Amino acid sequence: MFEPKRLHPISAIINFVKTLKDAALPLIIVLVLNGNIFSGEVEWIPLLIWIGVLLLVLGSGIIRWLRFTYRMEEGELRIEYGLIFRKKRYIPIDRIQSLDFSEGIFHRPLNLVKVSVETAGSTGNEKAEAELTAIRREEADSLEEAIFQEKKRRNGRQDDETWDTEEVQAEMEEPKREKVYAMSMKEIVMMAITSGGAGVVISGVAVFFSQFMDLLPVGTIYNEILDWIQIGVLVIAFTALVILLVAYGISIVMTILRYANFSVFIDEDDLIITRGWLEKKQMTIPLNRIQGIRMEENLIRQPLGYASVTLISAGGSVLKNDEHQLRLLPMIKKAEVGEILKKVLPDYDVVDDFHQPPKRSLFRYILRHSWFGFLASIPISIFFFPYGLLSIVAGCFLAVLGWLAFHDAGWNILGDQLTLRSRGIIKQTYLMKKYRIQASYEKQTYFQKRAHLSSIEVMLTSGGGRSLASCYYLEKKDTEEMMEWYRIKRAGEKPSEE
Repeated sequence: MFEPKRLHPISAIINFVKTLKDAALPLIIVLVLNGNIFSGEVEWIPLLIWIGVLLLVLGSGIIRWLRFTYRMEEGELRIEYGLIFRKKRYIPIDRIQSLDFSEGIFHRPLNLVKVSVETAGSTGNEKAEAELTAIRREEADSLEEAIFQEKKRRNGRQDDETWDTEEVQAEMEEPKREKVYAMSMKEIVMMAITSGGAGVVISGVAVFFSQFMDLLPVGTIYNEILDWIQIGVLVIAFTALVILLVAYGISIVMTILRYANFSVFIDEDDLIITRGWLEKKQMTIPLNRIQGIRMEENLIRQPLGYASVTLISAGGSVLKNDEHQLRLLPMIKKAEVGEILKKVLPDYDVVDDFHQPPKRSLFRYILRHSWFGFLASIPISIFFFPYGLLSIVAGCFLAVLGWLAFHDAGWNILGDQLTLRSRGIIKQTYLMKKYRIQASYEKQTYFQKRAHLSSIEVMLTSGGGRSLASCYYLEKKDTEEMMEWYRIKRAGEKPSEE
């Protein structure tokens, strides 16, 4: 693949749409406020300026597309681009960890994909090392195969200086993917219903309006709706309920579209996850970059026997929307987790037997979770009496959450694996190998020392920095046992990889 290739022409349109999306708010301001649309009058000068800006953006996108080329040459992926100044980026094949594919609404009708190039140096970055906005699926597969073949060829030369061409060619045959897990539509719908994603939608709407409200004629609007507001609290409460239900419905649809056709594959030393309906994504994660596993159970799914499993990875920009951590099993029966993990990561064991905190820790758990709620209920009850007294219910709920946290907390050591279980609102269970743990901390306050209690925190490396697992108010001898387990280096132990 030595001949320079261009992206598909649709990439110019995709970049134009992205720029237009970023400029949507200023465009609305110009059209609505300067255009006086509500009064029926339109000022043409601002409108013509914006049309000129949009044409300029579209023209620059076309020029960028014409000047963007990529090719494989001398063991490197070579990319040349630039609107005014010509830039060159050469990425050695050895540094490329994976190629991640995604298909948006512009890609799928034309059988195109966007390719994100993940390298060892892209850990924690918001962007991939390089992106090919739109190329044909066949070209993407050829590029992936060329990189795979080049890596195989180099590894073959390093392992055997005699270099038998026929043997290496036999080894370089494309490995067969094995599907280890797939979600049914019923499971996806149930996951969407129990995800609690309405808060995300409401937060997004709130952020938009917080930016837009300063630009609206609030005084005029206020005078118009003042009489309507005086109808009463009932109308406001009903409106809030409708907004919540609509946001909940939107979150369900978004979750279904995002996780439709969710499948997990094993391809030699790589884990491949595909998902998405309107935008189809394929993510490749080298198994040697997985630092640990986190299993989560929220208050709705736990009584139903369901959990989600997240991989904590050493990096890769593809994980930026998943907080540097990737959902391996978005929702699955907890009893089935061990069976699936044995196929993907056979070194990890799901344990059910935990050492729990002593009974004298119960009050500390309840106090840790509820003290702020009860403290805040005092001024709320005084200033908003009698309705403010309802805030005490929130404090009681947090106290119950503390009681649950006490019963869910625990730890287990099995060979070179440490398992820690704790609860905030969500019950979390961390599975960690000793050679992946970056640091372990034992913490003890003055009052814990008097009660012969202490807490443990364990840090794993993730794409954004670190991921902490913790367990509070354990017996002092238990935390000492965990610290001693971590300090002792076993013979033949694997080195920590990043």
